[in-house]
Amino acid sequence: MAMLTITMKLHKPGRRKKHVIDRAMLNYSQAYQYLLDKAHTQIGQIRRTHIDGKGNYKAASIAKWVDKNISRELNQFGVQPFKDSLKLDFGMTLASYLSTSESKQAVQYPAAYLSEHQWQQRYDEEMAKLLKGEKSLRQCERRIDKIIRKTLRYRPVFFCRYASNRDYCLLHDPENNRYYAKLYLMNGKDPNRKKVCGNGKRKLYYIYKEGKALENTQKKERFILVPLSFGSWQESYLKKALDKPDMLKTARLNKKKKDYYLSVSINTGQEKEIKTENYMGVARGLKNPVFYAVVDSGNNVLKDGSPAMGTAGQKAEEHFTREPMLHRMANMIVDIAVRQKAQVVVQDLSKKTDKLNWRKERGSCRPILSPYTYTRLVSMLEYKLNGKRLPSPIKVSPVGIFHTCPNCGLHTGQNRFSADMFICVACGLATDIERLGSFNIARRLNQHRSGTIKIKMERTIKGIKLKNQILGLDYSPANPNHCMDEFRDEIKRIISEFYDNIHKHAEHKNFKKKYSLIKKIENTEDFNGLIQII
Repeated sequence: MAMLTITMKLHKPGRRKKHVIDRAMLNYSQAYQYLLDKAHTQIGQIRRTHIDGKGNYKAASIAKWVDKNISRELNQFGVQPFKDSLKLDFGMTLASYLSTSESKQAVQYPAAYLSEHQWQQRYDEEMAKLLKGEKSLRQCERRIDKIIRKTLRYRPVFFCRYASNRDYCLLHDPENNRYYAKLYLMNGKDPNRKKVCGNGKRKLYYIYKEGKALENTQKKERFILVPLSFGSWQESYLKKALDKPDMLKTARLNKKKKDYYLSVSINTGQEKEIKTENYMGVARGLKNPVFYAVVDSGNNVLKDGSPAMGTAGQKAEEHFTREPMLHRMANMIVDIAVRQKAQVVVQDLSKKTDKLNWRKERGSCRPILSPYTYTRLVSMLEYKLNGKRLPSPIKVSPVGIFHTCPNCGLHTGQNRFSADMFICVACGLATDIERLGSFNIARRLNQHRSGTIKIKMERTIKGIKLKNQILGLDYSPANPNHCMDEFRDEIKRIISEFYDNIHKHAEHKNFKKKYSLIKKIENTEDFNGLIQII
């Protein structure tokens, strides 16, 4: 199933509809936070009872933790129209948190919305840590900024199903070629319910199965009807949905500043999935907004360049940060990835920087795209690649991509000869800095997947001993001359023990490395070729 998301703006909703939307989003945010707070008190039990045999957490399983008693408690927030969606949304968030916490030692428990009382409590806690010296001023400021954002933003309302009589659906006015969203946001006793009076000259038809017209029931309805505005790209998928309404799936109602948006997930069909053969690294640039390099399994460059040539500087930055230009760049990257059958690899700038900025006495220069804008581009690539039946981009650490020699592997800041030139101080390799960054990103994943797992063999009085510190392997086979089957069974035992005691292993400093090697072993088709005896 190939899924993508199209986002449409709610076009000029009136004062009453804005009030209904804001109150629904506030209720949803408060109920969602209520579930998170209640789950936090039982997080240990949830962690133990909702993990499957492979060490994974499923949203549907965690959503069942919300029993009948908790469901009744949610009624105080007036979220009856989207209670099923709320449970599933909560399940997805907690499953993500628990999975992430297994691979990282320090993960902040999620928060969606904070009341004034909660905000003051969190603020006091952070200031106390600052005064005790447990956190630096910078850490405290960043944490408080995050808390402030949680008090100013609502949690997007999640609609878990597309239906004409609940959650949400879309309608079409064929005469004027206008599209509308029907959103169930009110309870049966809500005083803001009103009759939806249809215009006799305008017929709205459901984008749903038989495509019946919207009836004027003369009843006070629990839904609001809002026209939508969007671009030609979104309209192309809406036209397809007129013939195939089953392609419309879940949706989220979001608010940005003073505007409201509906993001709809669409099943684009069972197109043949593209099997990737190459790797396409996409890095930020100084002269170009981004630069890409496509390499094969042998790290040979097949194609490189920039999907949007431009002039560096402030004007270029303002030009390329605009939404239409980012979409254009993303579309060009996707087209190249399709033609090259390439897995796209991008920088993960959420925690660490790529150090592309150049500062010297005579002047300085900085990347055209900021980390935030580059991350926006990556988020576009995620659904655009899926829409073309390519896998989502893989994010890798940006550390060293502009300072590491691809020839000898030397990583030092001295290799950066100038703003746009790289010269290795060890082997003398010279190349353009933008090409270097995209090439190093492209080959990083290639190197990881093609690399072997080194097993150290030691001779002992009884025979041999096989060791790997990261895996925790320390094994002496009974039959040294024919030990491959024994060795494979021992590896299976180590993997099984790892998943059975994953909570204990998560606290170890080598957890990430061990988990990575185990995943590598599980995904290989050539176990013997993966293992290198040294």
